[in-house]
Amino acid sequence: MAKVYGPYKGSKQNGGRKIYVIKKKGKTTSTNKARLDYERANGRTLPRSVSVDHKDNRKNNDSRGNLRTISRSKNTAKENKRRARRR
Repeated sequence: MAKVYGPYKGSKQNGGRKIYVIKKKGKTTSTNKARLDYERANGRTLPRSVSVDHKDNRKNNDSRGNLRTISRSKNTAKENKRRARRR
């Protein structure tokens, strides 16, 4: 049985996105809030090659209707485009 702690405010490195800390069988890991919320709502864990994306790009809007799964490479490309527009 895993124990879940959080959500905690994320670091500057991850853009301040909220994270959970998970302790299971002597190992400690962390995952972002949106991913864990999506996995809980759908009752399955996602492979590492899949990311949970916010449709409206607001990192604090973790409602079910705003989350979707996309490949990690497509999510990275989307984020890079968004960052390029900010410059």
